[in-house]
Amino acid sequence: MSQSIFEQYDIFKTMHPVKIQVMKELAEEMQGKDMKDAAPLLMAATSRLKNHNLSFSPQESAVLLEILTKDMNPQERAKVEMMKNVIRKQRKR
Repeated sequence: MSQSIFEQYDIFKTMHPVKIQVMKELAEEMQGKDMKDAAPLLMAATSRLKNHNLSFSPQESAVLLEILTKDMNPQERAKVEMMKNVIRKQRKR
């Protein structure tokens, strides 16, 4: 029996159960979709967390992106990396 992606990261041992559930739902919703379809799904996930007064930490966000990009081709991963760099630069301002 193969190990679930969510069992491969220690972060899930201490993460709030609602965050885990939202992350699992997002991973399922993103399966087979292009990254261009991610924005509305990510916004919906963020809204679900806000309803519980929660948000993903930077470490949790990094794991989420790793999970969401694991099956992407190199071109799609490059686009994600470019978006991450833009976001990082905006945060520094």
